[in-house]
Amino acid sequence: MKKVISLMMTLLLCFSLSVTASAQTVSTGIVQPYYEKAKVATSELYISGTTATCKSTIQGDSDVTKIVAEQYLQKQGFLWIWTTYDGAEWTKTVYTNVIAMSNTKTGLSSGKYRLKTIFTLTDSNGKTETITVYSDVKSV
Repeated sequence: MKKVISLMMTLLLCFSLSVTASAQTVSTGIVQPYYEKAKVATSELYISGTTATCKSTIQGDSDVTKIVAEQYLQKQGFLWIWTTYDGAEWTKTVYTNVIAMSNTKTGLSSGKYRLKTIFTLTDSNGKTETITVYSDVKSV
């Protein structure tokens, strides 16, 4: 029993470590994270019945020449751990400063879902920035 409690405490400690973040106020008056090479990044999940529609967009600065977007439809599992659901992952690469991608996954089982999108932006000097954006949590 002591080992189980020790494991649980270790997991809780791992999930509670602090992270440094920054934000800025934009003209609309809302607060959003500050990105070095991008203006707006979105990761949106829509669920209708047992079908998920995953939409991700980002607009890079004018010196961005390449964007790689990776989408992961995640389901909450044991101990509230998020894992990629049933192979639902997609990648798209563009050689411009804007990307929009949309994918669907059918046959979802009951549970809580979110969309994780990882954007990797590369500028004309070869400098990269990686941005991770999560959607709101949706239930089936």
